[in-house]
Amino acid sequence: MIYTVGHSNYEIDNFIKVISSYGIDFIVDVRSSPYSKYCPQFNRENIKDSLKNIGIQYLFLGKELGARPNDSSCYYGGRVQFDLLRKTELFKQGIARLKDADSKVCLLAIMCSEKNPIDCHRTVLISRVLKEEGIDVKHIISDTEVIDQSQIEEQLQKKFKLEPLLFDSENAAQERVAEAYEKQEEHITYKQNVETKIGSEY
Repeated sequence: MIYTVGHSNYEIDNFIKVISSYGIDFIVDVRSSPYSKYCPQFNRENIKDSLKNIGIQYLFLGKELGARPNDSSCYYGGRVQFDLLRKTELFKQGIARLKDADSKVCLLAIMCSEKNPIDCHRTVLISRVLKEEGIDVKHIISDTEVIDQSQIEEQLQKKFKLEPLLFDSENAAQERVAEAYEKQEEHITYKQNVETKIGSEY
């Protein structure tokens, strides 16, 4: 099982309290750029040191699993395409490293910035791939609430009014879930502007 968590604007003590309540002992940072103007406590060096002080390991995989890749082949019309991104060797390597780390520790959590998992690529991209590979993914909402990836899929279908039919086939159900993911991807994926370099920001 793998957890995910968004650091949002937590104070560092509150963030540590949340992840500690689930026994997390390994954080994998999947931000493309692990720096925050408004929450410097989550800058790469700062969060790594804070976690190290309480015995939690930290691994940065933003290059491999971030939502703003440097690979121009992952963009169409200036917008990141998750279906292209997930096919790259770098992304596949990142997933392999994530799974390898998970096999060696007690409880691992993928960390990004968005508090609500439904609005983050850690859910719509990474967790989707993990679920397809048979890994149970749970999203930390607070120190008392988690939801799993199947619940996320239900939320997405409701959001886009893709409710199941009375006599739904398995293929129809899978297609509906895929459509819900694609629609949410349109809402959250990064789009370049003419003055922005690929992969230069969060």
